[in-house]
Amino acid sequence: MIATELRQKGVEQEQILEALETIDDGAEYQSAFSLAMKKYATMSRLESDVQIRRIQSLLQRKGFAFPVITQVIRDLGIGTEFND
Repeated sequence: MIATELRQKGVEQEQILEALETIDDGAEYQSAFSLAMKKYATMSRLESDVQIRRIQSLLQRKGFAFPVITQVIRDLGIGTEFND
């Protein structure tokens, strides 16, 4: 998603790749978790499967990878679908 936004703003591909390399896994996770927490705080009365679906959808739209999304949902403590 970041790459797409940068491309739309006219940033060259080489610069985009350089920028993406600077994003580490910890920062990506923290960003995803923060966004998910904001969403989760507004859904306290919903069933856990609805909460999971909405948070997963939000994070996917924002461009987060499935492993990051899975970890965020686990860490939020909702749903058992993601626990092995």
